[in-house]
Amino acid sequence: MEQIKIVPAGEIDTEWVNKDGLIKRFEGLNRNTLNKWLMEMRNSNEFCKFVINPSHKLVWINTEGFLSFLKWKSHQQGY
Repeated sequence: MEQIKIVPAGEIDTEWVNKDGLIKRFEGLNRNTLNKWLMEMRNSNEFCKFVINPSHKLVWINTEGFLSFLKWKSHQQGY
């Protein structure tokens, strides 16, 4: 897996973003991996509150919650 580098979103520090916003913030993150990880988050009691789907096509992800998920995931895999 490529090294993921966090890229600032600009002057606005947004708490909730869509998939495109998250991909822009995390350089090296692709849509397939993001979709897989969002499914893991939705299926987790601890992380499901960080993914909101108000409609079938619309999803918002909490950036701090996503970062917590990544830290948890890296700890689970022993990195």
